[in-house]
Amino acid sequence: MLAVRDLGRKFGPRWVLRHIEFSLEPGEVLVVRGRNGAGKSTLLRLLAGLLSPSEGTVALPPGPLRTAVGYAALDLALYPGLTAREHLQFSATMRQIEDSGDVLLGQVGLANAADRPVGQFSSGMRARLKLALALQASPPVLLLDEPTASLDEEGRAIVDTLVDRQRDRGVVVLATNDPHDCRQATGVLQLE
Repeated sequence: MLAVRDLGRKFGPRWVLRHIEFSLEPGEVLVVRGRNGAGKSTLLRLLAGLLSPSEGTVALPPGPLRTAVGYAALDLALYPGLTAREHLQFSATMRQIEDSGDVLLGQVGLANAADRPVGQFSSGMRARLKLALALQASPPVLLLDEPTASLDEEGRAIVDTLVDRQRDRGVVVLATNDPHDCRQATGVLQLE
């Protein structure tokens, strides 16, 4: 379902990642761990197609990238003037999929904030919206970069539930150093 072969990325003369290899089958959850600066976020950006590899390959499930991969990260930008519902409507239009925003907002605990501008959201509420956006196309590959970093206990439980549901549809790659996030791992990739 997801295969990475001899993957590497450098910025200028410095290699951030080199010789990364793994493959995942449906139902697997790979946790990527490593110190700050080890390349966890860079790896997820490579898998999401947001960065091009300097070497190696990433093989994703067939189909358009906009629906094959869901990606959520702390530094993912949102539009402060749009509401949560408008974010999901806009994203559905861009992905050319049906808008299921209200269902997704309910799943991430934002149903009561659907019509509030995102500029008024707390960091935890923004993190929940990013999860909804990542799940919107029911992607076979879900990439989560530090998904619980700004979440309370209820938010962490939501992430656990979403990861468990994703296992029924595909794979999860989760970059984190939080032991809580590692509980559902079927494999660990340690970056140095």
